[in-house]
Amino acid sequence: MIVSRILALISAIALGLLAAVALVPHSRALLPRLSPPAKVAPTPVLISIEDLAGESWPWPRLDLTLALRAMSPYRPEPVGLLLPLDAPDTFEPAQDNQLARALSSYLTPTLSATAFPFPTPAQTLSLPKISHTGSIESLRPADSFFAPEESLRRSGQAAAWKVTPDADGLLTRLPLVFRHENAVTPSWLLQLYAQALGADLTHSTLQGRRLILRDTQDFELQSIPLDLRGSVPIDWSRPDQLPEKMEIRGVVLAAEQERIGVRPYYDLKGISKRPAILAGGLAEVDPIIESPIGPRSLAEAVVRTWTSLSRGPSPVLHPPSGVILSVLLIAALLGLSSGQRGRVCLIESIAWAGLVMVAGWIVAKTEGYAGAFPLAVGAFVTAILAPRLLHWMESSHVR
Repeated sequence: MIVSRILALISAIALGLLAAVALVPHSRALLPRLSPPAKVAPTPVLISIEDLAGESWPWPRLDLTLALRAMSPYRPEPVGLLLPLDAPDTFEPAQDNQLARALSSYLTPTLSATAFPFPTPAQTLSLPKISHTGSIESLRPADSFFAPEESLRRSGQAAAWKVTPDADGLLTRLPLVFRHENAVTPSWLLQLYAQALGADLTHSTLQGRRLILRDTQDFELQSIPLDLRGSVPIDWSRPDQLPEKMEIRGVVLAAEQERIGVRPYYDLKGISKRPAILAGGLAEVDPIIESPIGPRSLAEAVVRTWTSLSRGPSPVLHPPSGVILSVLLIAALLGLSSGQRGRVCLIESIAWAGLVMVAGWIVAKTEGYAGAFPLAVGAFVTAILAPRLLHWMESSHVR
C-alpha cells in the first residue's frame, strides 16, 4: 500500500538520521588526513614564563626583553608572543621601549590581540586581510581588541586571537581566521604558521571553507579545510606527547653560560631556524583549559594544532544536507525493494553502507569532508529498518 510505503520510508530515514546524528562526535573516525604541506613547518619551541611564579603581576617587561636578546643570536624564526601586552609597563615605563627594540631584531614578530565580536571601548585595529570567495557570515567576528601596547606594535605585527570552548566546556578547536570589517583576517596562530611555512597570506585565499596557502610565486603550499567558524581541530590523541619547553630565565642563563664557555642550562642552538613562542603557564596570562585528556595549557593546544597541520590537516567539513538526505533515501528505497528477503536486505544494507564509507574516505582525503562513518551507519540502519517498518505497518493495519 502506498501510504504504508511512504510512512515506512519517512520513518526509516528519520531513524537513520537519528543514528547518524548520535555518531557526529565520531565524524573523523576511520578517515585519513589530508596531504601534508609541500614544505613542513618546524615544530615550535615554547619559551615559558612559569619560572616567574610567585612574583607580583604584572611582571616587569625586563624578563621578556632579556629572553628575546638572549635568543636573538640563534635566530629563531618566526617568533610569536602569546602574552597580554595591552597596557604599558606601570613599574618601569622605559622597559616598553627596550622590549620594542628587542622585538625589532626579529623579522616581523607576531603579537596576539584579544578579539571581541562586537564594538566596545576596546581598541580597533587595521589587520591584514585574506582574499575570499563565498559567504563569511559564519566566521567568528573580531570588531575590537585588547591590542598590544602601541610601541610594541610598531616593532611587530598584531593578529586577532580568541578561543572559545565547546558547549561542554572542552576546548577542541582553535581559530585560523576571523571576520573583520567584512573581510577575512588571519588569527595569531595562522600568521605564525604561515611564516614558518613560507606562505604569503596576501597571495592566499579562503575558497568557501578551504584555506589555500600560497607563497609569493602563487605556488600552493597547503590546503586546509575549516569548520563554519573558521577553526581546525586540536589533536588531543596523544596525551603523553608534550611540547618542547624552555623556561624564560633558563634561556637567559643559558645564553650567558654559552658566552663564558660553560656548559649551558639549555642547548640554544636547537632553536635556530625554528619557531619560538613566548607563552605563559600561569593563570594570569594562560588560564588552564579543559581538554578531552584533562586540564592543559593553551600554549600546548597551539603546539598540538600546529603539529597536526604539519602532518596533514584533519577533515572537518560536514556533508551538505542534500547529500545526507539522498544517501538515506537511497538506503530506504533499497531496503523496501528487498521486500521480506532478510538476507538480501542485509547484503544490500552492508554494500550500500560500505560504498558510502569508501566514497566518504575519498572525499575526506581529497576535499576535507568528515562524517563518512556516521552517514554509513545511518544508511545501514535506514536500509535494515525500512522493510521491517513496512511489514509492521501493513500487518498491523497502521494508517
